[in-house]
Amino acid sequence: MNWNLKKTSIFILVLLTYSHCFAQKNTISKLNFYATIGAVFNGAINSSTSSKLANGTQTFSKYQDSIASSETWRLTYSPQIGIIYKLNKDVDFQCGLGYIVLGHQRTLSNLQFHSNTFPGIGTGLGNGIIIDKTNIERNINLNYRYHYLQVPLIINYHLNFRTLTQKVKIALSGGIGLNVLLKHDINAVLSTGFKIDEKSSFSLDSTGYSASVFTANLMLGTMVDYNYSKQIKFVFQPMLGYYPLSVTNKDLAAKPWFVNFNLGVIYTLDLLKK
Repeated sequence: MNWNLKKTSIFILVLLTYSHCFAQKNTISKLNFYATIGAVFNGAINSSTSSKLANGTQTFSKYQDSIASSETWRLTYSPQIGIIYKLNKDVDFQCGLGYIVLGHQRTLSNLQFHSNTFPGIGTGLGNGIIIDKTNIERNINLNYRYHYLQVPLIINYHLNFRTLTQKVKIALSGGIGLNVLLKHDINAVLSTGFKIDEKSSFSLDSTGYSASVFTANLMLGTMVDYNYSKQIKFVFQPMLGYYPLSVTNKDLAAKPWFVNFNLGVIYTLDLLKK
């Protein structure tokens, strides 16, 4: 079974579990299922106060300071499914299950003959070092990635004011995300025309950090839903997220952040309707 099939199986299993647990007659009048896909702009605040040597000449603290300017954000995508339970007229409780990839991008620029790259890029004498001479520009984007199974627990508070149409409702959203680390890796992408061992990209099976298995993040945003029919709503839910505690246990600390633009559908199931 490949990785994508495993993830799909997990989502289907959880959705069936939700249906079994909540589809009890006379337990709740209405049950809302939702499914979204999010465009996630994400990065990480990386820091170190360690005085241990990172590369034989620099401490981890000085090493992190030296590479900070080459770190930037990246774009990933995040699917999510779950339920929305109406606590009262104005407040909903949202609980889901999502797959999200967070991290940051670090660029190795203007690489020359004998420049260091990263362990695992290249083989033999060229493992982690440039051994070819050329006149073309050579850069490598290192995408540090933390793959999480995320459980968002969110409270949506609906605002009672008029919008342009009665079909549109707006709510404030806030909560936490509970995360289980599936894996962490680096995807190294070489610039156009630049190849090492006839490859233009490399997949490294670790970020080099000691990543925590369980993490948590804060979330704050809004929910805008459009009432398309009695049972179907279209939803847009942009969320800001931040990990206040480092997701690594080693000498380099990483605190990811993200801006997630979720777009999807809400389906309302009236269980008491005859």
